[in-house]
Amino acid sequence: MAQTKVTDAMRNVTTVDGTKISGAVPSGALTNVDLSKLEYNQAILAFKVASANQLAKFSMVDQVIDEYQDATGIDAGNSTNERAGGATTAKYYDGATTVTPTVSGNYDSTATDGDYTYYKWTTVRSDGTYTTNTAQDYEYLVIGGGGGGGKGVSSAGRPGGGGGAGAFRHATGFAVAATTISGITVGAGGIGGTGSWGSSDTASQGGDGADSVFSTITADGGGAGAAGHQTGTPNGRDGGSGGGGDSDGPVGEATLSGAYGNDGGLGGGTNGGGGGGMGSAGGSANGGAGVTNSITGASVSYAGGGAGNVGSGNGTASHGGGAAAVGTANTGGGGGGMLGSVSNGFAGGSGIVIIRRLTSIESSGGNLTLQSVATTAESAPTTADLVVLIEDSGGTPATINVDIKAKVSRDGSAFSGYVTFVDEGDWGSSKRILVARNIDISGIASGVAMKYKIETFNQSAGSKETRIHATSLAWA
Repeated sequence: MAQTKVTDAMRNVTTVDGTKISGAVPSGALTNVDLSKLEYNQAILAFKVASANQLAKFSMVDQVIDEYQDATGIDAGNSTNERAGGATTAKYYDGATTVTPTVSGNYDSTATDGDYTYYKWTTVRSDGTYTTNTAQDYEYLVIGGGGGGGKGVSSAGRPGGGGGAGAFRHATGFAVAATTISGITVGAGGIGGTGSWGSSDTASQGGDGADSVFSTITADGGGAGAAGHQTGTPNGRDGGSGGGGDSDGPVGEATLSGAYGNDGGLGGGTNGGGGGGMGSAGGSANGGAGVTNSITGASVSYAGGGAGNVGSGNGTASHGGGAAAVGTANTGGGGGGMLGSVSNGFAGGSGIVIIRRLTSIESSGGNLTLQSVATTAESAPTTADLVVLIEDSGGTPATINVDIKAKVSRDGSAFSGYVTFVDEGDWGSSKRILVARNIDISGIASGVAMKYKIETFNQSAGSKETRIHATSLAWA
């Protein structure tokens, strides 16, 4: 067969006279060309570009892409239960509903603070209860009862030590199931040390504070202050914070030093050692500092150590972090030590339990309506293509065209009937590509305001949860 030589002139042909072309394209020559595949592959590439660059909703020629990097492309007023989630390149929308938990219990008081509700147990008890029907994360503050101050005897020149503060336990993010919590305990403050005066004078340590408990959280009671007498017990006792020693010691140590309290202090001369506090260890006469906390919305000082007695006086607030003589109730403050012929050591303050939660929370598993804002077409289109990336994030996978459906509008308000999605494969684990091609929109109200509306159905937390990661709407 003769071959035609290709000349330079032939190579430089830029136009062809249509009258010189004859014949027909052979049957089947274009059977492998699938423009619809090109369309949704283009959408997938656009998704990747938008995600990688964390772009907001953006338009292409006769097409709009949204990877939900922000809410720019969503009409919040016409969407329902839409919740933005995820981070960086893995953002999405899913359905969520607002739930207000039902709670009960024998707490002593409750109040709201902004978006939060808190509950307080202040009466000394061990039978506290709390019931909720909704699993939720809580903030808690649990403080043990403060230790009692020791009694000193002036004839012996031995001062009484201040009581240690109750342990200070505080944290956020504490998971509480939908259940009843029993055995909530508010620890009592320890009693003050006692003694007698006369030919055979005596003196005793104070009493340890009692533990406070909420669920798995225990705040140890504070250690008692030392007795100031040669026949008594001169050491402070260990506890949430340690009790103060007399002028010889030793001091009481914190159960977990520095974590929930501090050690007591050593006295000197006629000064008793101060009880430890959450903020610092006790010193000579001075009780350790307390700390402030605003779990109720107001700043309150808790867990200050009781002061050791000073000279011939008693341990008071002016001598350290402890409350004035008797530890303040519901703060876990240590009681002050005493040196005198009649007065005893002072009792520690009782503990407290406070929990706090969001008053209302968003719960997964709500049915979602996600409607886009309008994108302007150059002219009124008659067909549309929709590509949606979804994730089956929990429970059974969504059944397409049953549990997830969509509509399209060209005037921004009148929508088509539900489109027919086809599953075109996966884009990751439990992640699918849904495509609806050649959607006929010629029969709905004409216009150039292009919108989509995606809806999910039969959603339930842990049973069926569908996430929408990206959407492409194209038109012609």
